[in-house]
Amino acid sequence: MAVQKKGVRKMNWLGFIIFACIVLVLPWLGLSSFMMTQATFAGIYGIVAVGLGLLMGYAGQISLGQAAFYGVGAYTTAVVSKTFGLSPWIGLLFAILLPALIAYIVGHTMARLSGYYLAMATLAFGIIVSVLLVEWRSVTSGASGFYGIPSINLFGMTIKQGVSYYYFVWFFAIIAVLIALNIVHSRIGRALRSIHDSEIAASSMGVNTGKYKMQIFVLSAMLAGLAGWLFAHMSYSIAPGSFGLDASILFLTMVVLGGSTSIWGALIGTVLIIAINVFVHFLGNTVSFITSDFEHVMNGLILILVIMFMPKGLFPTLADFIRNKLSKTPDPAEEITS
Repeated sequence: MAVQKKGVRKMNWLGFIIFACIVLVLPWLGLSSFMMTQATFAGIYGIVAVGLGLLMGYAGQISLGQAAFYGVGAYTTAVVSKTFGLSPWIGLLFAILLPALIAYIVGHTMARLSGYYLAMATLAFGIIVSVLLVEWRSVTSGASGFYGIPSINLFGMTIKQGVSYYYFVWFFAIIAVLIALNIVHSRIGRALRSIHDSEIAASSMGVNTGKYKMQIFVLSAMLAGLAGWLFAHMSYSIAPGSFGLDASILFLTMVVLGGSTSIWGALIGTVLIIAINVFVHFLGNTVSFITSDFEHVMNGLILILVIMFMPKGLFPTLADFIRNKLSKTPDPAEEITS
């Protein structure tokens, strides 16, 4: 068993190195500005998906409110940096801490909920935040959107859209993956897996299920807030429509498609959904009846098909298939003796 765990860890770190190399090389493949923007969005959404993957796949909690934390992070840094004129780096601190504080309060309020009841509660929380972003005009500028968000300066260099912001975003995305992988392979990860399998059995074995679920819920909110900070300073303007139910369902689709029980699954699901949306965008330029709303149809169809035919998600299903094939491969020595 110990050898098997070491093998899994080695494969994870090998995959991490390959993934990091792909991220480094991608901008040098001659991508257009549109494709670079989409690759940057993949990093931003990937951060949210990694946090949601930990929450769903390991803590066993379904959340439909991640877009709310994403929006709180974006609007917090917008207010701090534009309204109060402070540095975006101070905005980063508040964009992470405020979602964490809200998640802690919400988590205590919903502590006794689980499964679909928790999903409905987080959905209601997301709707409340969405309404607040529209109606609290004195702070958020309402439905018209918040404009004039300043750029991020790093060592005297302004980071703008393009290759520099792509690397900037993926730097944080890689850190998020490292944090998630370390959690998964730690004592906390083992406790979370036991909670996911059976919360009652985990509690009977002395696992403090409430504490671990709260910690992951807060961490997922912090990652969503970080992604909101990156999005706000990339776009220079934000509007409540970017943080509604559609965004929460999009994040959920990414995690379910890739596989909630795998950190890599969340990232792969994110990249696939971005790729599908890009395909629909280009298809809409050639086929008149395909509009931007067709993306929602595609995402909904993908969600249904994955739940029906690959409930574990794409990455775990493929990993199990390859593992089974390798285990069934006959040993050449056995063939000769037989």
